[in-house]
Amino acid sequence: MRLLILGILLISIVSCNREVEFDAVLMEGSAPTLVQANIQFNNEEPPFLVTLTPTAIGATAFEVLSGLPGDTSVLVGIQQEVNFSYPESDENFFVTIRAIAPNDLVTEEQFEVIPPEDPCEPIFGAPVTWDSGGDPSFSFSFGNIVNPPVVENPDPSGANPEVSNVLEIVDTGGNPFDGFGVQMTAPANFSAEDKIVRLLFWSEVEVPVRLNMQQDPNNETEREVEVTVVHSGNGWEELRFDFVTALAGFTPEGEALGIPDGEGVIPTGEYIRFQMTIGAGDAELAGTFYLDNVGVCQ
Repeated sequence: MRLLILGILLISIVSCNREVEFDAVLMEGSAPTLVQANIQFNNEEPPFLVTLTPTAIGATAFEVLSGLPGDTSVLVGIQQEVNFSYPESDENFFVTIRAIAPNDLVTEEQFEVIPPEDPCEPIFGAPVTWDSGGDPSFSFSFGNIVNPPVVENPDPSGANPEVSNVLEIVDTGGNPFDGFGVQMTAPANFSAEDKIVRLLFWSEVEVPVRLNMQQDPNNETEREVEVTVVHSGNGWEELRFDFVTALAGFTPEGEALGIPDGEGVIPTGEYIRFQMTIGAGDAELAGTFYLDNVGVCQ
């Protein structure tokens, strides 16, 4: 009997030692390896909506930092994804992934978030820049905006850091339809799939900007179309007017070419002039604004 009891004790001691050794193996295991980031852009224009799926060998969870200022880390499990929205920036962002093993060991890697190239198509046959070779055929104004002059860029920063010629637009207010127009030296062609008109606009206040394309004032060949975009009021910004979402412009008769005013219409032809209305119906708006690089692929 004594020998039996002694044998049981020996077996118990050996078993306990093996459990301790097994726990030690778990605690002393390796950190995750081959940390990767599957980065998928869901659109081609800023703000960029990005889906990120982290992977690693030996990880059971991940901490993901977007690289955006002020953002905190997001904890996700394996085969899970996280979404971020990245603004337009002169520099790329870096996302940080911390792969966490069951023993809490961590492997950290950084990955650069590189936006897709801008698929800009040169819609304007002669972009308007107000620099040498980029002048329009002629310009005109209406409402309380009178003959906008060409001046040197007063604030070379943001989306327009170059010291070059720009158009200065002074709106004294009091008219809901203050604006100006430009006759180009060559037409804008909207036959391609990309119908986004890009331009640079400067403002110190948040303001809607309406861009209107015309082929002839009487809408006899191409229907006048317009798109409105809101400027945030933070100096020079690139505004993108997507004419896939265009509306038919105002006419005295309420319709032209069989298309009523305000109805959605996608342009496919050529337009020789554009008009811009700042404030888009706000008679109280007054201020100084600047315009540059209309129809330029930045």
